[in-house]
Amino acid sequence: MKRRTFIAGLGSLTGASAVAVGTGAFTSVSADRTVAVEVADDSSAFLMFDPGLKSSTNDAFASYEDGQLILDFDETEVGGEGVNHDAVSQFDQVFKLVNRGTQAVNIWFEHDLPGVTFYRFDPDSNSLDGPSNAKIGLAAGGHMKIGVEVDTTASGAGDVDALSGTVTIHASAESPT
Repeated sequence: MKRRTFIAGLGSLTGASAVAVGTGAFTSVSADRTVAVEVADDSSAFLMFDPGLKSSTNDAFASYEDGQLILDFDETEVGGEGVNHDAVSQFDQVFKLVNRGTQAVNIWFEHDLPGVTFYRFDPDSNSLDGPSNAKIGLAAGGHMKIGVEVDTTASGAGDVDALSGTVTIHASAESPT
């Protein structure tokens, strides 16, 4: 057999084998897998909401109800019955967020409560309201003490006798913006 005929035959055989075997690409796959997800109360979830700050007297305004963190600025044990009209009231270290997950997360709050600001350290420079004010990189195992400011002089707060609503706390490993 001539060498050129042998090489041409070998090349044809290799090409035919590649077509028979294929490239490994696919259009669709459907596969069933087992997934286990545990739903936990705020006190034991991956992002834990902890009202029990031993270093703050303002933790009296945070508690658990039906497994969820509740913030209640209605009354105190010594007779106080709410924040003042036409005033700015700041409550440092009301509760603590603890990252019990496996990676750093960015934290921010969203709500529609006029005059209410959630903050870290200082409401003027460390607001956590909205994705543009996210605290970047709360490390796994780390914690952040959260304060609450209630400004009854703010636009939209009006002459209110009570504020009530829902707050969404975001924790995301992705950039918030």
